[in-house]
Amino acid sequence: MSVKPIRVALADDHPLIVVALRDCLRRAPGFEVVCECTNGSQLVQALAQNPADVVVTDFSMGHGDASIDGFNLLKRLSRLYPDTRIVVVSAQTNPGVVMRAMKLGARAFVSKEDQLDETVRACIHVTVSDGHFYSPSIRALLDSASVNAAPATDLTPRELEVVRLYAQGSLLSEIATKLGRSVSTVSSQKTMAMQKLGLQTNTDLIRYAYENGLI
Repeated sequence: MSVKPIRVALADDHPLIVVALRDCLRRAPGFEVVCECTNGSQLVQALAQNPADVVVTDFSMGHGDASIDGFNLLKRLSRLYPDTRIVVVSAQTNPGVVMRAMKLGARAFVSKEDQLDETVRACIHVTVSDGHFYSPSIRALLDSASVNAAPATDLTPRELEVVRLYAQGSLLSEIATKLGRSVSTVSSQKTMAMQKLGLQTNTDLIRYAYENGLI
């Protein structure tokens, strides 16, 4: 009797990454790539027509006005497709973001600094286990953070998301629309984040985002 393949949906706003992930999964036995997307909006829509056992997605996909990414995407996927396991493959180096992503429904977090085969391992793990999976670089990041608490963990998830999107170049009005909040709320969250971090200027905030892997 043939074994049912693991159906995988892919999403990354860099097409070359999608191709690399697709080819890696196709080389591994037991996988079927059911859709390939370049932003979160495409992914959410594609899953309605192409059910998947596992979603492999980037965290930051800010290309395109209609894109859904970050925490907002994870919440959307968890709500609409609760039986689909989520594997995040990202360049994130912020432990606060990693842990919040897992709380919002991700089952595995793989660093783009690790070997592509880690994504295959993650996909297998989330289909046979309810436990979380971390690639070597992410595990090292979290272990280090437990010893030296990262400043970003002082920010709330909502503040982290505002800082991340602002550093990507979004206006406060655009962030408000994307996150479904008022402009005044987003402005207050940005101001509170800067106060917590002891930052005085927007340039300092953008530099902080880059140095802490928020973008």
